[in-house]
Parts: sequence; structure tokens; C-alpha cells
Amino acid sequence: MTAENMPPDPHAVHNAGRPFIAMALFLCLFGLLYLIIAPYLSALLWAAILSFAVTPIHAFLLRKIGRPAWTALLTTFLFLEFVLAPLLSLGVPLSHELILAVNGIRTFLEDPHSKVPDWIARLPLVGSRIDALLTGLKTHPIGLDVATAKLQTHILAFGDQVLSLATNLGKWFLKFFIFLLAFFAFTLHGETIWATLSRLFTQWAGNRMEIPLKVIPATTRGVLYGVFFTALFQAILSAIGFWAAGLPNVLLLTTIAFLAALFPIGAVVVWVPSLLYLAVMHHWIAALIFGLWNLLGGGIIEHFIKPMFIGRSSDIPFLAILLGVMGGLEAFGLIGLFIGPVVLSVTLALLKALASSPSEV
Repeated sequence: MTAENMPPDPHAVHNAGRPFIAMALFLCLFGLLYLIIAPYLSALLWAAILSFAVTPIHAFLLRKIGRPAWTALLTTFLFLEFVLAPLLSLGVPLSHELILAVNGIRTFLEDPHSKVPDWIARLPLVGSRIDALLTGLKTHPIGLDVATAKLQTHILAFGDQVLSLATNLGKWFLKFFIFLLAFFAFTLHGETIWATLSRLFTQWAGNRMEIPLKVIPATTRGVLYGVFFTALFQAILSAIGFWAAGLPNVLLLTTIAFLAALFPIGAVVVWVPSLLYLAVMHHWIAALIFGLWNLLGGGIIEHFIKPMFIGRSSDIPFLAILLGVMGGLEAFGLIGLFIGPVVLSVTLALLKALASSPSEV
């Protein structure tokens, strides 16, 4: 009997189907895993990102203490005490300022007899134009309806979130507890988890994944420190300036400054109107000190703090930050501020690494 006429080996046929069965089982398990952790996926992502952010602090404490579990526990406690607690304590007054500001704008648009504040009308060059624009909007029914409808939508959405938080405190505390546990676990076993994932990806895709996998941590650190931490420094300096100058709604202005500082234009979009407000109100000394403070603070951040974090050669493209922040917010909510720029920047870094080393791919 020739080889062509021999019947197929049943063991070979059986072995050939094993990879497909294994893949099907893997997909089923992955789908079930996603369904199980989906309600807490946001908490897990926050824990992973923030635990990565405190890696230098954890490494320093580990060198001093030498006990991994106790060091991770201490890092978690310090993060809770000096980061989360202050942020949570600012949540209620910030919500109050935001609601008052939005309701004030809505009342101004709906009241036909209301006038633009004097300090806006007295702004050089643009004051009269802003006054005419807002007055025209109020006398234009369609534009007024669109503006008030959008404000109403945002107010209702924000109110629903606050109400949901108040009525589901049990679920919120459960997610917060899971976040703390995950933060502790990622802080303690983060390097082991990443090494395991890297090994799995390398086994799956071959040696061509080694270079991209080495790029991901450095790029993530550059986005996290170079964008978000510098924005946080800028917001803190801005808050000091707002408070010292006696400006209203300091928390709201600081939040806007932080969001604006995520972009290359920085918090200038908040500083300039605030400076004009002080000048129009004839607070000349406050305006001068406020302007010098922000120029000095912005220069320190741009020329010292930011290069210290990521270096001048590692600047992230403006388009990646813009698309990442806006698209991330739209797709993932608040956590998209982190996920969006990281995903786009890591993707660009991977493409550059693969393109620059074609012989190793």
C-alpha cells in the first residue's frame, strides 16, 4: 500500500483539532471573565494606572523597609491619606460651585432683562463683542432654545450622577474597597504581573513583541508623569494664584486649569481671563502679582518639571494628546483622560519601534 492510499492517522487528526478546541475554550473563559469583572473594570483600571504612578515611591520605601507586603500596605495607606482623601473632600464643594455656575448661565440666558456683567462689557477689544453676541443669542429663539437645552441636559446628567452616588452608597463603597485591594495587589505584584503578561505575549507572537513590550512602560510613564502630573502641578500653582488674588470659584477655576493644562496651550486659557478680570476691576497690584506668579510657575513647569519627568526628546505629539483626551472622555468617561492618551501614545511608540527595527520584527 502506497503512502497516498494509506488512511489518515486518527491520532494526527485528533491532535490537529486541539488548537481550535483550546482557542474556543480560551475565548469562552475570557468572555466569562469579562462578564464577571465588568462591573468593577473601571475600579481595576484606576488601580492599575495609579499604582503604576506611585512606583517610584514604592521602590524607595521598599529599599528602606525591605518587606514587600508591608511596603505595599504603607504605600496604599499613604496614597489614601495624601491623595484620595483630599480629592474626595473637594468633591462636594466643587460640585456646588459647578451647579451654581451652570445655573447662573442658564438664568442669564432665560432672563430677557439680564445684562452681561460689567467686567465683561468693559474688557478691551472683546467686551463689546461678547456683549453683542450674548444679547443676540438671547433675542434669537432657536439659538436660545439650543443653548438652554444643552445646559439642561448637562445639569440633569450631573444631577443623576450625584443622586446615583447618594442612593447607591453601598455599591460605591464596594467598588472603592475593590479599588483599594487592587491598588495594593498591583503595587505588591505589579512587576510579576507585567513579566507574566510579557512572557505570554512573546510566546504568542514570537520575539517580534519584545521591543514593543519594552516601549510600553516607558511611554506610559511619559504620558502619566509628563502630561498629568505636570498638569496637576500647574493646577496647584494656579489654585494658589486664584486664592491669593481673591478670585471667586477657586475650585472650579482650578479644575478648568487642570483640564486645560493637559493640552500644550496649558492653563493660559484660564489665566488670561482671570488676569483681565482683575485688571478691569482695577485690582492692579493683584493683577500684576497674579500675572508674574503664573508666568514664573508656568516657566518652572515647562522648563524644569516636565523635562525632569519625560525629557525634551520624549514629547508626546499634540494630536495624540488632543485625540486621546477628547476621545478617551467620550468613550470611557473620566478614566478616559488617562486611557486615551496612553493608548494612542503607546500605539505610536510601538509603530516607531517596529519601523526602526525591521530586522528584529
